[in-house]
Amino acid sequence: MPILPLITASALLAPGTQELRVLLAKLEALRVVPAAGERLQVLDAAGRSLGVFARGVSLKATSDGIAGLGRPQQLIWIRPRRSSGSLWLQQRRYRGLIKVQLDQGRLKVINRVALPDYLASVVGAEMPHQWPEAALQVQAVASRTYALRQRQPETDYDLGATVSSQVYRGMESETDSTREAVASTRNEVLTHGDRLIDAVFHSSSGGVTENSGEIWRYQLPYLKSVPDFDESSPVHRWRQPLYRRQLQHAFAEIGGVESIQPLQRTSSGRLRRVLVRGPDGELELSGAQLRRRLKLRSSFVRFEATDEAADPITSLRDWLGLRPQLIAIGRGWGHGVGLSQWGALTLSRRGRSYREILGHYYRGTVVKAYRPAPGWPLSPPPP
Repeated sequence: MPILPLITASALLAPGTQELRVLLAKLEALRVVPAAGERLQVLDAAGRSLGVFARGVSLKATSDGIAGLGRPQQLIWIRPRRSSGSLWLQQRRYRGLIKVQLDQGRLKVINRVALPDYLASVVGAEMPHQWPEAALQVQAVASRTYALRQRQPETDYDLGATVSSQVYRGMESETDSTREAVASTRNEVLTHGDRLIDAVFHSSSGGVTENSGEIWRYQLPYLKSVPDFDESSPVHRWRQPLYRRQLQHAFAEIGGVESIQPLQRTSSGRLRRVLVRGPDGELELSGAQLRRRLKLRSSFVRFEATDEAADPITSLRDWLGLRPQLIAIGRGWGHGVGLSQWGALTLSRRGRSYREILGHYYRGTVVKAYRPAPGWPLSPPPP
């Protein structure tokens, strides 16, 4: 089979199209399958064809390299033969190009995808696609800004596909409405002082967003606490029971929890520092650390002890782990900084434009057309 020059940027995408590299997974084995009517082209690191596959390829990490294509490889590229095609990976369908490389005994899988296709997926994964157009446009501009700021040309990939970056599900979360939100805000980004902002967002703040400097290292001028309008959020207010066994597991080093004492709160009321006392000692944590240990929706929370009187039934329920030891009473979901998605929904229903909504949550910012820096689009893989 002849060597085909199929992995240049221009062969994959329209000239000048911006791309992102998204880490999809790190796996011991995987299977990639073409979409219906498609075939897969597989190439080695130098661009030499390793074959065309109509039924897909199964790959496995071994001590010698990536197995499944004859001679083991350290890095391969997989793409649909047609530039407009798609492929399936781990029950999800993706556009663009897949890079698979051996990394510490596992397969590191990276999707190189056009920015508009990436954003159409992210908007639908981060926000219900049935929401009003203005809310989806808000998410599109925020996600575009966040993604472009996260570009890291010196590393293997720019972003992850989970909440650690932005949720990206390939074609699974694309819809007509999310594609329109991306297209109608084409190239628009948020800037402050002519620089891309850190456009962080969260689900719901519980009535007031947070100053970035009160829970993170730096106070950014555009990430200030503002009133939120997330009353329609299902987690605007919430209660979460915390059981003895759960607390013993979360704080094994101090034997469980006897009390959680707030030491410091932010100006909005979120926990900043807490002291956790247990039978075997005490532990001082940040609000974010406490949230992770207890799997709380947010650090905008207080705790109440259960007040049932001691009796045989109560004691039995306690011993069986059926009675909560503490009740977490909280507000919102997420870190509370920047854009509130449920607040954007309310404001869009009130007739506010996406630019007005962005200006409310990211104070002092300006929406501008993005001008790519040198290096866009990404340089092609090795020929």
